[in-house]
Amino acid sequence: MRWIKYCLVAILSVLGCSFAKADGYNIKVHIDGLADSTVYLGYYFGDKQYVKDTLKLDKKANGTFKGNKKLEGGIYFVLVPGNTIFELMIDNEQDFSVSTKFTKDAGDLTKYLKSEGSDEVKMYVDYQQFMISQNAKATELRKRLTKTKDDEKAVKDSLALLYEEVKARWDDIETNHQKSLLAAVLRINKDIDIPDFPRDADGKVLDSAFQYKFYKKHFFDNVDFQDARMLRTQFFQPKIDRYFEKMILQAPDTIIKESKMLLDKAEGCDEVFRFLLQTIFNKYNNSDIMGMDKVLVFFGDNYYLNGRATWADSTWLEKLRERVEELRYNQVGNQAVELKLYTYDDQPVTISGINAEYTVLFFFEPSCGHCKKATPKMKALADKFWERGVEVMGIYTQTDKKEWGEFIEKQGLDNWINAWDPYNQSGFRLFYDIRSTPSIYLLDRGKKIIAKRIDVETLEKVLEDEYARKEKKK
Repeated sequence: MRWIKYCLVAILSVLGCSFAKADGYNIKVHIDGLADSTVYLGYYFGDKQYVKDTLKLDKKANGTFKGNKKLEGGIYFVLVPGNTIFELMIDNEQDFSVSTKFTKDAGDLTKYLKSEGSDEVKMYVDYQQFMISQNAKATELRKRLTKTKDDEKAVKDSLALLYEEVKARWDDIETNHQKSLLAAVLRINKDIDIPDFPRDADGKVLDSAFQYKFYKKHFFDNVDFQDARMLRTQFFQPKIDRYFEKMILQAPDTIIKESKMLLDKAEGCDEVFRFLLQTIFNKYNNSDIMGMDKVLVFFGDNYYLNGRATWADSTWLEKLRERVEELRYNQVGNQAVELKLYTYDDQPVTISGINAEYTVLFFFEPSCGHCKKATPKMKALADKFWERGVEVMGIYTQTDKKEWGEFIEKQGLDNWINAWDPYNQSGFRLFYDIRSTPSIYLLDRGKKIIAKRIDVETLEKVLEDEYARKEKKK
């Protein structure tokens, strides 16, 4: 039963991106069995945990976490020796006390947890202990099912009753504490009710993708992007990650569209907006998927380099600006920038002047070790695909004509279009982001970029896929 997965949640109260002003926090702690021990107050943020404060308990196992500045609302935890924790709900009421007992069973920290001085903390403690009890009952019932089937119906009825009790508790919280973070966290973990497929009069499914499209459309229905406290829970970032990794096509235009949709939802709540922008940017800035540099350019132009990312360091922004300009001209799907180059015989040659079904641009230098290994492979590929309409333009990136000529002869590249830029006027390094060699681009008949910065083996696969796609289209 899926609700079991969402049982032990930690929670808070009062929605909104801004928080009430108060002076500091004062959290008294007593933990039986941990006299003279050091404990830590930490919190969740995104997919990480951070330490906020440190406390040495006295000989009676008492101590107080204190700070002059109020804690941001969120799910916090007290870390004790043995790397075990109990969680606290901290929001508006930040002068309270908690006590528990340290035993060999890590779960006992929550089982014996008590609180005074904060309705918010007490609500959280009561809820956790209720869910621990429900979990224990469900575990015993499932054990009975594995031992005998004689009372299967009674056991399943009892499990259903447990679920109804949990659901009633959730409903009560959402009804009577609807502005609490407890309610918000329960909502973010709630399943979307997906309707059955639409069918015609004969029962035939009309749209096989209906349920996926419905689920995707309503995926964030229960997420409040104006509640910055949700960042300090274990549930916000996994929701974002799941959407981008499981729910949408990993294509640049799709990523851009969906990113803008989420950032628009967070507009007006600076902390959530910043978190989303940085999270999505980092995910695709480091992507191994070809073409995702289009996402980097989009974020650079629309969020970072136009002044919206007010928190960003100026040095970092300048580096991003340089990188965006390097990538702007050579994105997959772009028209390849024209280059006027020269052959070994000093005859002008251009990319647009190549009459071929596909054009491969192979940027190389003879002294490059990787180029020495890749060039024979590229020659073999060119020989294989030449009759199918593939031309290779080998572009020498250096200025030693003798070295270049010897390389052409040694590698047997007579059937390539061999070119270079002796006057350094074409701008090929900028327009094609040539920072290392070899560098390979694949262009279609109209000279649009199909693939870039791939190895010869991948190039061959892409070409085979292209020809197969055309054959299927025929």
